[in-house]
Parts: sequence; C-alpha cells; structure tokens
Amino acid sequence: MSDNNKASVVIRAGIWYTMSSFMTKGMAFITTPIFTRLLTSDEFGDYSNFVAWAGIIVIVATMDMHTTVNRARYDYENLDGYLSSVALSGTAVTTLMWGIVQLFPGFFCRMFSMDMRYINLLFITTMVSPALTLFQAKNRINYKYKTYVAISFGSVLLSTLISLALVLLMQDRLAGRLLGHYGTVFVIDLIVYIYIIYKGRQFRWDECKYALLICIPMIPHLLSKYLLNQADRIMIKQFCGSTDTAFYSLAYTCAMIPIMLGNATNIAWSPWSSEQIHEGNFKGIRKASYYYIAMFYLIVIGMFLLGPEIILVLGGKKYMEAVVVLPPVVMGAAFQFLYNLYVALEQFAKKTVGMAFGTAAAAVINVALNWVLIPRYGYVAAAYTTLFGYACLLVIHYYLARRTGYIEAYNEKFIFGSLGALFVTMFFALWAYDHSPFIRYALALILCITLCVYAYKYKDTIRRLLKR
Repeated sequence: MSDNNKASVVIRAGIWYTMSSFMTKGMAFITTPIFTRLLTSDEFGDYSNFVAWAGIIVIVATMDMHTTVNRARYDYENLDGYLSSVALSGTAVTTLMWGIVQLFPGFFCRMFSMDMRYINLLFITTMVSPALTLFQAKNRINYKYKTYVAISFGSVLLSTLISLALVLLMQDRLAGRLLGHYGTVFVIDLIVYIYIIYKGRQFRWDECKYALLICIPMIPHLLSKYLLNQADRIMIKQFCGSTDTAFYSLAYTCAMIPIMLGNATNIAWSPWSSEQIHEGNFKGIRKASYYYIAMFYLIVIGMFLLGPEIILVLGGKKYMEAVVVLPPVVMGAAFQFLYNLYVALEQFAKKTVGMAFGTAAAAVINVALNWVLIPRYGYVAAAYTTLFGYACLLVIHYYLARRTGYIEAYNEKFIFGSLGALFVTMFFALWAYDHSPFIRYALALILCITLCVYAYKYKDTIRRLLKR
C-alpha cells in the first residue's frame, strides 16, 4: 500500500470511528424522552443505578484489557491466540467475583440496592463482555472501520429496539428495559466470544500476565474517573431512593450534550496541539485555544439559558424538579473539557504517573462530600459535590501539567478568569428560571444570532478546516 493510500485509509477510519461514537452515544440520548415517559421515575432511577454498577463491575472484572491489543500485536505473532487468552481470563475473574457475591447475597443486595436476579444478570453479561471490545480493538488496529461501525451501531440499535418492545409488552417494565438492553448485548457478546475462542483456541498464562501488568496499574485511574462520573447516582439511590436518582440521572443525560461535543472535538484538537508543541508553536495553540474554548462555552451557556425547556423535552413535566441540578452538572462538563487540555500536555510529555493519583484524589473528595452532604441536602447536593470534584481535577492536572514545560500553550488567566464568568452565568440562569423567562429567551436568541454571524464570518476558515 502506498503512503497516500494508507493515509487515506487512516483518515477515513478516524472519521468513521468519530461518527460511530456520536451515533451510539446519540442513540441513548435520543431515546431518553421515550423511556422517561414509558417508565415510572422509580423504574428509571433503578435502571440508572444498574447502569452505574455495571460500569464499575466491568472495570474491576475485565480491567479494560482490550486496550493492550494495540501493543500486543507487536509482541505476539498469534494475535488471535492472545485475544482468546485475555477473553478467558476476563471470564475467570468475573466468575470468581460472582461466586463471592453468591456467598453473601444479603450484603450485596443492600450494597447494590437491587434484587438478586438483577445482580445475577449483571455478572452473567459481564462474563462475556470483554469479547466484543477485544474484537473491536482488533478491527481498529487493522482499520476495518466498516465492520467496527456496523457492529457498534447495529448492537446499540438492536438492543434499543428490543428494549422498547419489551417495555411495552412486559408488565414489569424495569425487567423489560434491563433484559431488552443487556440481554441483547449478552447474546451479541456471546456470539463474538465463541468466535474468539474458536479462532484462538488457546489459554496461556504468560499472555494473561502480560495484559494484567499493563492494565492493573491503570485500574485506580479508570475506577476513579468512573466513580467521579457515577458515584453520585449510586449514593443518591442509597440515601434518597429511586425517584431522586431518576431526577439526577435525567439532568446528567442532558449534560451529555457538551460532554459528547468536548470528547469529539478533543479527537481533532489533541493531535493538532501535540504537533504544534513538537514544532514549538505555543503562540499558535494559545491563540486557537481562545476560539476553541469560547465556542464550547457558548454551548454551555445556551444549555444554562434553556435548561427548563431541555428537561421538559427529555423528561416531561414530571421531571421538571430536576432543572435545579442541570446548570451545575453542565458546569461540570466545562471543567471536564478544560482538564482534558492539560491531560494532553501530560501525555505528550510522557509524565502520566501523577494522572492516576490526581484522578483518585478527586474521586475520593467527591465520594466523601457526597457521603456527608447528600443525606442532609438531598440529590441537589450531588450536583455541586461532583462539580467541586471536577474543579479539583482541573486544578490537580493544571499543576501536574506545569511540570511538563509546555504550560505556556494555554493562558491560565484566560482559562480561570473565563470560568469565573461562567459561574456568574450559571447562578444567573438559576435565578432566571423562577423570575424572568423573557430574559432567558432574549439572551438565548442573541446567543444564537452571535453563533450564526460568527459561522458566516469565518465560513471559509471553517470550510478549510472541515476539508482538512
């Protein structure tokens, strides 16, 4: 393959991977208004609690060993055999954990705040869950983006449609939602699992040890990051019940709009900024970052101003109480967006040891504050404790990035000063929800016009960037 043809394949793969991420995550967002109306608030809260625990179990049991495939292809000639070994080791760890749960069912039912039948479903699906991620990792390194996209989007679409059908047909709608989604994903994972085992036909301890040595040190970072995102919902369920969990979960679903946007744009920003750092063009990064950050802030401010309307569309009138937590949760998305800028500097400098400690510290602070404040002030407190956790994460990574020698890539006065202005806007929006909807609509209209004028003024620049 010539260099030009290879570059073309890589570019097409990158575009389709990004689109696939949008489509799969967007499906969950689009269907939220449907399921919030079909399920009671208690059922929606219980489903959110299940999803939160499922993510934790997957991290602990499978340790994200699919991330080692990109490196293992250089160290093992028989990559199919390596996938087989890793898939079987994930099943073994999950089975061991499930056995421990069976010994103390009462304790774990209280801990997970769910019936034993749902805990069993959680572990059964996790036993084969590494299969699809391993298979997709292999497709990524071979640039088989068509297969990757077809499987990723196809599984999400199928599980969503079956979930919808079972929710409508079953008397127990929570069971229908869980079986429809996780049952469908289990069948797909099982098929891929059997294929991987058949193709590899081996289990080697040295390959498992290879994967574990890479992944185990990353567990604190992965688990801490996940806890920072999900611990609030788990603890709200424990202290306040399913209904409050549903209110908070819906607000967090709304915050996925800027989070998805930030993650998607970071795919393009991170490699470009790394290239500029390599060339010593810090001034160029700093200048571009003003526009990059400002555009993201405009999306956040728009969500501040139209919070009640967004909640009404996604959840209906019964969820309008959740509007008070939308601004701080969306503000947390802004902190996530900003700390990723500094994380990229740490990764470029290969100084990633502090990342796990920084993320773990922020997660511990968040959990501790939740433990103290949620029983006293309810689920609203979780929005502000999570916001504070992300603020700590930003500050921690800012100081870690200072050690890299690349900190001049960003103007810290602009970043932290603009965050102060964004805080003022957040509290103004909370005040305007009850006192002045007219001002909100007027400001939202001005914001929309500003975006249109900006897009028209720089249409040639935007066109060139998209063409690149």
